[in-house]
Amino acid sequence: MDLKKTRFYGAKSEEILNQKVIAEIPAQDYAWQILEVDHGKIDHYQVLIFDDEDILDTDNGAQTYVDHLPNFGEISGDMSGKTAHPLRADQSNTSLIVDEKWILKVFRKLETGLNPDVELLSEISDCPYVAGVRGHLTRDGQTLAMMQQFITDGRDGFQLALDPGLESEHELGAAIRTVHEALSDAFGTESVSGSQIRDSLNAHLDEILTQTDALDPFEDNLREIYSRVPDDHVDIQRIHGDLHLGQTLLSDRWYLIDFEGEPARPLEQRRLPDHPLRDVAGMVRSFGYVHAMGGQADVDKLLAGYEIEPNPILDAYIADKAAYEVVYESNNRPDWVEIPLRAIRELS
Repeated sequence: MDLKKTRFYGAKSEEILNQKVIAEIPAQDYAWQILEVDHGKIDHYQVLIFDDEDILDTDNGAQTYVDHLPNFGEISGDMSGKTAHPLRADQSNTSLIVDEKWILKVFRKLETGLNPDVELLSEISDCPYVAGVRGHLTRDGQTLAMMQQFITDGRDGFQLALDPGLESEHELGAAIRTVHEALSDAFGTESVSGSQIRDSLNAHLDEILTQTDALDPFEDNLREIYSRVPDDHVDIQRIHGDLHLGQTLLSDRWYLIDFEGEPARPLEQRRLPDHPLRDVAGMVRSFGYVHAMGGQADVDKLLAGYEIEPNPILDAYIADKAAYEVVYESNNRPDWVEIPLRAIRELS
């Protein structure tokens, strides 16, 4: 099959040097497979094939996956279900609605180790602002799928901000803080110095400066913003890792979803503790995109709900996120690069 034509394949700009099937299980008229893909590095992808095309994101494919799920790996918890159809709202993974009350997230890119989505949510399932995990599926140390609560009538936070505008930013900030507290209680914290945070931010800047020329005129500005981080020790912990409005749903209350972390980062990096203000900064930058696209979202209310005021550490993480966005926009939407550049100017 041609992986580059799929929504979930993550290295479309790179040449596929070799692709082969390393696991295959018949599933009615289809074939469940794990593909090993060499594009300069080796990645594994999970697919459900018919006539050399992936059909998991179809009604028949979704039902077949659920019907044959116990054959694909080892189940932890409960993943039973009778009916399934695709949510058709994902990119890097594929989610199926099971019995109209569960979401079965099928992880497409596979890595060795427990996926953070499963790891984190399994430990904070009693937190009111997350969808609890019911069960997960593994094979040879890789997480294949996870079944969790389906948020009925959940509305995407980013789309809400663009359409009627957000009216519950304070509640969103409070929800993020509560999730952070739950993660802290479940996984603990560790203390690091301000200099360690500054070193990490500067090292990240060193890396992304090699990926675009658009940041060159702003390098000094960014390093000056990072230099403002005080030397005091602060606590770091497990966090969401890729938080923005698109990772939230509003139903009876706010829910945070998709705890995998930044998909481009290796699993071992996504499992490292970080400062919780990295998540807050991600949400602030998401609000920035809302404003740029004509939507309504009040950052001050968000920060008040989180019970934090603007400070040098938050500014540093906002700048770091904006710098990352410059690289992304330069490579994917050059006309949008001014959006994150404006944020860097405002912080300078």
